[in-house]
Amino acid sequence: MKSIDLFFRRLVSSWKYQYGVFRSIADWTILLYIIIPGAAILAMMYRSWWAETPGWIANLPLFLLFFLLYVFSWLGNIRPFVQEADRVFLVKNRNLYLGMRKWGFAYSLLFQTVCTVAMIVFLLPFLMNRYLLEWSQIIALLIFFITLKWTIMTVSYHLKRIEKKLKKYVLSFLLFVLFSWFSQLIYSLWDLGAVLPVYITSAILLAGTLARIYQLLNRASAMDFEVKLEQEEKTKYIQWIFMMAPEIEKPAFSLRTKPLLFRKSKRIFKKRTPVTGLIELFLKVFIRNPSYIFSYFQIISISAAGIILIPPLWIKAIVLGIFLFLAYSWLSITWDKTIMSHPFTKKYSEKEFYYFARKRTVWALFILAIMILVAVLACWLIVLSKFGILRGFGD
Repeated sequence: MKSIDLFFRRLVSSWKYQYGVFRSIADWTILLYIIIPGAAILAMMYRSWWAETPGWIANLPLFLLFFLLYVFSWLGNIRPFVQEADRVFLVKNRNLYLGMRKWGFAYSLLFQTVCTVAMIVFLLPFLMNRYLLEWSQIIALLIFFITLKWTIMTVSYHLKRIEKKLKKYVLSFLLFVLFSWFSQLIYSLWDLGAVLPVYITSAILLAGTLARIYQLLNRASAMDFEVKLEQEEKTKYIQWIFMMAPEIEKPAFSLRTKPLLFRKSKRIFKKRTPVTGLIELFLKVFIRNPSYIFSYFQIISISAAGIILIPPLWIKAIVLGIFLFLAYSWLSITWDKTIMSHPFTKKYSEKEFYYFARKRTVWALFILAIMILVAVLACWLIVLSKFGILRGFGD
């Protein structure tokens, strides 16, 4: 078997696996009533952008689109397509193993290149009609972000090999800031029409990145890490489904011997009643579980982003309505799953104080979510109004 044959076999297998994940959540009803209409609406909006520039983009600085492309450059990873059994079988044939990895690396770079091109094409109506950019500037922008994305993918490959989380997070933040400063320098040159320095910088980045990738492709010492990396890339969409679907959410495990919060399990309420007992139990479990906190703020942040970024006012109202329904439903399901999962508390499910505690807690966290959403929106409105971008966002 040739390395390219093995690579394509694993690539097709990965596509089938992801298709199965997609079909597990997108049945014919979701496809017919949500996905297809959403794609049609997006296509019509994109076509309208070519005919007439929307009002919400009128006061939007070009630098914000540049920063959006920079953040987008941090998405995507290198996929080595290494599997668990390769430690025993494929490692014996070094040429076949290294050849398969080379095709995997090449596919990862090509796929992310296509994603960057698609992002530029999506923003093309604004770049040409609103900011009146020439094709030379757009091509220079495209080449820079393709090479920058390849560089960040290579850097991220090494960052993921760091085992200590604190060190990994600190280095990731520092590199994000450093690359941001570097991109701002490139933007200042590109905005002045100096595309030649952009091409030279892109060539230097490309040469350094390809040299480092060439060194990685000729090493087989990181097999254990690449097996873990490939497994994470393969199952990342399933993890997103678990986070967004509380009914199938897996409990979070921690290596701590003591919880980070409420270590001595002190009382939250001075008055001890069955209602306050159940509320206190749920709050401690809720705060100590990172997946609950993450999902709670994820619902708020995604809703806030939708309300801020989607221009039409009627769509903002729809997003707000979805947020209200989703937040209340998720809190109710989380309460039932937390309290009803233990036989000691499950026996109180028919008691009157149980329903009172459930209603009181769910509504309190629901109102808190609304307050956080309003605070986030207010902060964004203040920022946008200071930069003169507020006008046109309700059109």
